[in-house]
Amino acid sequence: MPMIVLDIPAETYRELEVQACQAGTTLEAFTRTLLETALHAHEKPQPRTPREILQAAGRVRPLSDGLRAHIIPGVSLDEVREALTHAAGPSLSAIIQKQRGPRP
Repeated sequence: MPMIVLDIPAETYRELEVQACQAGTTLEAFTRTLLETALHAHEKPQPRTPREILQAAGRVRPLSDGLRAHIIPGVSLDEVREALTHAAGPSLSAIIQKQRGPRP
């Protein structure tokens, strides 16, 4: 394995030793991990939330300007859910089933 030698301040060396000890690893392994992490820091981060994963897979798109225009500022999702719960008329499922027609 290739090797490099670095001159670092004594305080930095002590900090590395302490953190390596706290991590339960050797100074060399801890420093190697820090270097590898720093090398890959510029790469695009992996999606973490379900929405980010779906967006990365092309399954979810950002709202269009037309849909975004219908957003009412200051109205929470809970308020919208509450309003839909008390809305008159058939449920969305009933509307879809009616549009589909009877099953063959």
